[in-house]
Amino acid sequence: MNDYSKPIGNEEWSKHYNIAHLNGVVESVQTGNVQIWAKELCKIITPGESCLEIGCGTGISSLYLAKNGRKATAMDYTSASVELVSTAASKLNIDLKTVLADATEDLPFHDKEFDVIFQSGLLEHFSSEEQVTLLKNWKRYSKRMISMIPNAASVPYRIGKELLEKGGKWEYGLETPRHTLIQEFFQAGIRIEKEYTIGTEWALSFLPEKHFLKKQFNKLQKQGFNLDDMMQGYLLVTIGICE
Repeated sequence: MNDYSKPIGNEEWSKHYNIAHLNGVVESVQTGNVQIWAKELCKIITPGESCLEIGCGTGISSLYLAKNGRKATAMDYTSASVELVSTAASKLNIDLKTVLADATEDLPFHDKEFDVIFQSGLLEHFSSEEQVTLLKNWKRYSKRMISMIPNAASVPYRIGKELLEKGGKWEYGLETPRHTLIQEFFQAGIRIEKEYTIGTEWALSFLPEKHFLKKQFNKLQKQGFNLDDMMQGYLLVTIGICE
């Protein structure tokens, strides 16, 4: 039985993000068929701005940002991820800096080196207290902070995730969704700009195809209900100013 009470480690993450995924990463960025969070980041981060992704995984977000005129740096603590992203950048002929570093330590950058620091799918693996510590550390390197983590208010995501856990099919260890990160940003000295959710369609993908909730949510969307606006999106997006 998998243990969902603890974060997975370097070895397990390396199984998810490694050079074996190269062709898929390259094709996604080439075609623009990227995840909703990468597209959202392109709306938030303007062309010409410098940005650092902490915990880049496949690197698709950073690659997509760099391809679309942002000065991107992708950082991860697994060498497998950094190798994947660096090789993808080379194949795509994209100017992207990659860095191997631990997000829980002081980072190898200058104060306010970046216009934006973002993470998508990282903070949910830490406790609230640890999140505050991380945000305090990261804010010194940036003018703005963007967090994207699983949204605790998303009914389809929450139920779908629990079904996967009960079936022994969840592969990401401890993952704690949050209703808000406003308090953590405040405690870290980061002034909130806004907070909202994105990706109801992605949240629905966690549910079995014929699950009654999936059918009902799809029906509501077809009737014109904006479920992201109703806080049902998969990701909670929190944006703040680093003071």
